[in-house]
Amino acid sequence: MHCPYCETEMIKGYLNCGAALFSERKHKLSLLPDGKERYALRLLSPMFSPHHVEAYCCPKCKKLVIETEKYENNL
Repeated sequence: MHCPYCETEMIKGYLNCGAALFSERKHKLSLLPDGKERYALRLLSPMFSPHHVEAYCCPKCKKLVIETEKYENNL
């Protein structure tokens, strides 16, 4: 995959994380989105091991690209 910002070949890898949420606002206490909030990526707390989200990293401009269609979202 080529970086959408600078066209450099990106490095395929994994974002290793626990619970995660990409949404329109900052969450202070909980990662639960409210009923009206839109979110593009929601990962619940894993039972035994972290989530391994496939991602691409640009070695030049340091951007990450994550394809979110495999994960819970409400867009």
